[in-house]
Amino acid sequence: MKVSSEQRPPREALLTVELDASDVEPHLERAYRQAVRRLNIPGFRRGKAPRRIVEQLYGRDYLLNEALDSMVNEATTKAVEDEKLELGGIPQITIEGLDPPSFTATVPLTPTVDLGDYRSVRVKKDAVKVGKEQVDGVLEQLRRDVAVWEPADGPLREDDLASLTVVGWVDDGGERKEIVRSEAVDYIPHVGGRFPVPDFDESLIGLPQGKETAFTIEVPKDFENEDLAGKTARFEATVHSVKRKELPKLDDEFAKGVGDGYDSMKALREHVESDLLAREQRSADAKHQEETLLKVTEAATIEMSDLIVDHEIEHYLEDQEQDIKSGRFTIESYQQYLEWQTMKPEEVREQAKPKVAERLKRAHVLREVARQEAFEATDAEVDEEIESMAEGSGAGADEVRKLFTEQERRESLRRTLVNRKAIAHLTAIAGQAGSAGKPKAKRAPAKRPAARKPKTKTPAKSGA
Repeated sequence: MKVSSEQRPPREALLTVELDASDVEPHLERAYRQAVRRLNIPGFRRGKAPRRIVEQLYGRDYLLNEALDSMVNEATTKAVEDEKLELGGIPQITIEGLDPPSFTATVPLTPTVDLGDYRSVRVKKDAVKVGKEQVDGVLEQLRRDVAVWEPADGPLREDDLASLTVVGWVDDGGERKEIVRSEAVDYIPHVGGRFPVPDFDESLIGLPQGKETAFTIEVPKDFENEDLAGKTARFEATVHSVKRKELPKLDDEFAKGVGDGYDSMKALREHVESDLLAREQRSADAKHQEETLLKVTEAATIEMSDLIVDHEIEHYLEDQEQDIKSGRFTIESYQQYLEWQTMKPEEVREQAKPKVAERLKRAHVLREVARQEAFEATDAEVDEEIESMAEGSGAGADEVRKLFTEQERRESLRRTLVNRKAIAHLTAIAGQAGSAGKPKAKRAPAKRPAARKPKTKTPAKSGA
């Protein structure tokens, strides 16, 4: 096997590989033994035809194509090892010739990270405080949560529970087109609602009980439902009955009925304030971590092959799609997903690229911090984290423990714990007052990661 290597920016190596007969023969023999078991060759039982017969009928190129993937993968791995390359991702393969086989492999090398003087980074953390109005807001919501619906007299108010019959329609080319029809349905009007059209809920508020009322609404021209935009919507509505929540008094008796119970209203307020304070603290900590990592990443110099980014984009898009299918998404990610449905695949990847590249940069920054500081996660720490997750999952505890019997999952969790130590280290430095200390000397480079299986672009298979 002949190999030539050329270093190219950013952090790539171009390998040119030519295989000789001794390299090819073992793969051809293996390909023949696999192929002959599925070929129907006249005069021979399945799997018994000699190799020369297979080559006569299907051609040598048939076996070469059958052997190509394993042959190229093995040759690429050996070439990477012989050239002592620090493999950072999956090589991209282009076949140049079939007989004798030759190919080029663009090898993404391990990204390099120069953190610069990251110990001089300072990020101010937001002060945390909880006001009386925040506590009052939580207590008011608790009142609403425990309140019961009671029959009420008089016209319908906002947030009342109405038994409502309503029919609505618009004129569509001279024909009546219904947009809503409900019979004695429970409905709670809220100001600002937009179903079936804007101002519908506002029109219900104030309606008397037991009387059919007709009203019209001019639908805005910019309404998102284009079939209704700019038209006049007509409604006939009857409020059959109204129920209203009677809110309890905020006193000691109320406090005793909340959760596991509190001795007094003062104790409940203290608990709510403490809970809000902890929540605000977590939010401030998360924001501080985010801003710190962003600032350190911006100051770092990172060289990374685009092949690594492109490969990560595929994973990112697959994860996004899986999250949508399983219901694990935010409004923002769902809107992003809907936008992608109208775009070409290459446009989607191009739009996702900056976000994915930034995510990779942050990951490599944390990895470099962990390497320089020699952060590790022991087996005991991994076990402790698994147990914490198991206890937090309630009835699913045993299932969580079972998941992490797999070594790959344990190692993934170990990396997460190491990253957690790295970000905690950065935020501790960034939160210091005053000037930064002198940067520590960098340690020896990390060991080269194990080789990965390359991607192969092959010509169409030939054969009879």
